[in-house]
Amino acid sequence: MIKGLESIKKWIAVLFMLIFCGFSWAQATGAGEVDEKDVPIKVTEVAPGLYFQYHHQESNNAWLVTSEGVLVIDTRQHPKRAEELLVAIRKTTDKPIRWVINTHAHGDHYFGNTVFKREGALFIAHRDTAGMMQHHFGLEMKRRQGYFKQMQFDGKAVQLVLPDITFDSSMTLNVGGRIVEILYMGAGQNPGDTFVRFPKERVFFAGGPFSKESWPNPSFTPSIAGWVSILETIAKMDVDIYLGGHGDIGNKADVLHEAKMLQDFDQGMRAAFAKGMSKDEIIRNIKFESYSHIRNYYRMNLFISSYYHLLTTGRAENAYP
Repeated sequence: MIKGLESIKKWIAVLFMLIFCGFSWAQATGAGEVDEKDVPIKVTEVAPGLYFQYHHQESNNAWLVTSEGVLVIDTRQHPKRAEELLVAIRKTTDKPIRWVINTHAHGDHYFGNTVFKREGALFIAHRDTAGMMQHHFGLEMKRRQGYFKQMQFDGKAVQLVLPDITFDSSMTLNVGGRIVEILYMGAGQNPGDTFVRFPKERVFFAGGPFSKESWPNPSFTPSIAGWVSILETIAKMDVDIYLGGHGDIGNKADVLHEAKMLQDFDQGMRAAFAKGMSKDEIIRNIKFESYSHIRNYYRMNLFISSYYHLLTTGRAENAYP
């Protein structure tokens, strides 16, 4: 009896040790936290007939359903992904796709254009975005090869579809009685950065310059100070909802948070540069750890490298023209 009791005690001790070690391992490794791959694609009707698709792993889209047809903002990063976007749109309306706005020339926002061209859409973009589509198409294709391989997508399916209409500073559409303002406020993240404002709905699609809780790629910007100024300006607008090219639905505080993050990055980089630190020294020693929880932080070495190029040459690493 005593021998049996001792065996039970040993098993209890082993079980306790396994539970404790498992708990410690989970704490040490972050097990149990949400993996980015597990964040579901979400469609939200942010205003009557105005839908926002949040895709955490890739890029976001929006569409407006009107009596005259559908206006789509950005088209994803491969025709297969664009087909998925079209399916999501068709769950909300069977009206024809009439217009597409390309907010900027990063491939993950316009490589799906062919699908919407097939649907008969008219494409709108800023003239600098149109120029960057042509100038950087090869670069954007190169940047996406790893993604294509991972997803087993055929890169040859991506074709360059340029805008049918370009604008310089602004244009206004009246689509089925809904007013849509298409705005350019200067180069933010990119030359040609386009904003789409829905004034009655108090909704603002901010494309490349704003991404809620997500580090943006600075390799195209001619000026982070100018970028910050644009974010501060749009935060003062009569708008309640801000939709970014990445990240979930935001508000004014989220826009200003990104402005502060970029400002801190700019100032930290400039201070290190003024001390004569090399690019490698900055990468080793300047971590911007207060923003380490922000999506894409793992790419910080690349962000530092590209911005160091701007500081040393006066031109963006991926400059246009």
